[in-house]
Amino acid sequence: MRASTSFPTAADVHLRIWLGGIAFDYRATYAAAQSFIHEWRRKRVEAIELVLQSIDDLAMMPRLPCEGLFCTP
Repeated sequence: MRASTSFPTAADVHLRIWLGGIAFDYRATYAAAQSFIHEWRRKRVEAIELVLQSIDDLAMMPRLPCEGLFCTP
């Protein structure tokens, strides 16, 4: 099963995670990104961004690893 077929791409957002000065760019559904950011703020001190105007093609970005875990309450 491919992860890209599990989530709608129309509502995808660009999520940038900073770890040790290195940026990791992913795409995720808005709901998954919102849940991920909420969990991240509770446990991490590194930066995370929701990129609103991305010049990158979201379809070419990898999906957020384990995105399905953040889609359910």
